[in-house]
Amino acid sequence: MMPVKGVTAKHPGDLSFSWRNVRTCFCLVFIASSLANFGLSLFKVLNNPISFNSVKPIIFRGSVLLVLIVALRLAQQWPTLMMYWHEVEQGLPQYPSQVGKGQMGHTIRMVMLVGMMLSFAEHLLSMISAIHYARYCNSTSDPIKNYFLRTNDEIFYVTSYSTALALWGKFQNVYSTFIWNYMDMFVMIVSIGLAAKFRQLNNDLRNFKGMHMAPSYWSERRIQYRNICVLCDKMDDAISLITMVSFSNNLYFICVQLLRSLNTMPSVAHAVYFYFSLIFLIGRTLAVSLYSASVHDESRLTLRYLRCVPKDSWCPEVKRFSEEVINDEVALSGMKFFHLTRKLVLSVAGTIVTYELVLIQFHEDNDLWDCNQSYYS
Repeated sequence: MMPVKGVTAKHPGDLSFSWRNVRTCFCLVFIASSLANFGLSLFKVLNNPISFNSVKPIIFRGSVLLVLIVALRLAQQWPTLMMYWHEVEQGLPQYPSQVGKGQMGHTIRMVMLVGMMLSFAEHLLSMISAIHYARYCNSTSDPIKNYFLRTNDEIFYVTSYSTALALWGKFQNVYSTFIWNYMDMFVMIVSIGLAAKFRQLNNDLRNFKGMHMAPSYWSERRIQYRNICVLCDKMDDAISLITMVSFSNNLYFICVQLLRSLNTMPSVAHAVYFYFSLIFLIGRTLAVSLYSASVHDESRLTLRYLRCVPKDSWCPEVKRFSEEVINDEVALSGMKFFHLTRKLVLSVAGTIVTYELVLIQFHEDNDLWDCNQSYYS
């Protein structure tokens, strides 16, 4: 979804983007495939009664399609962004040890590993639940055909069954599921990186906390702080649409899942999958919120060390530095509509509670295994 060449190289100068790259061609093919899948889902939903829950396939596939397009555009900007990131890093105070230098990379790898493994586990549970569902709604004597008919119902709503289309639908569903989870991981990774740069600067300020430092020291640190803020703005401009889609998606699906939790679970397999998916979704949303908020937290932490400057060392550079930290709103955002701070976590929680109270007023206990409507699209 982000076909950048040279991602395994040791220097960001080796990064590049090419329309002739095999991965770029695959990305374009998958975008076209996702567009077709989205069109089929849209056709099925519009030709049936529309409800808060029935539009779920449109939200899911539309979000994946949008993120794919944005990621392709981002891939063209990525080499330039990473070169600027590299230049900012080179100007920062050096890490005192190799352990500190590799900590950010280790955190990113662990977040990706845990996030993708949980996503894989969720998809496996989804498949097991779908197999039980297909066995319950056995329209044919072939269990494999039943499975594909139920899980790819938007395809076979407009055409007759074929193995090739069934495999295409499954391939599309697996890839879309991981991309849907990856967009949250991506926002977390960028947040970890930006927060680490502020932390790197703050660690240096902490080492000289309360000491008498020359004005040139504060001037240099202020410029470094400003460079990280500019980097944060550049990254925010590049990924803010992905951030917006991530948060709005999570908000919608948490509301849907909480509303469906009021229904009776038709089987143990379905209950295990449903509650694992709900907990994973809430946990992932909370992780995105907290990791994103850490950028703002680290940028504000600088002020704590500036307030410890001795009175006889106070100078115009320290005052200017303090005013910049106080007045600047340094945080990632969702298309500038909202900024990712710790206050946002409470706002999102309050919004979910409000929506749920409204939706519960119109809720009716539905059969989750209605054979006329698939819940695994």
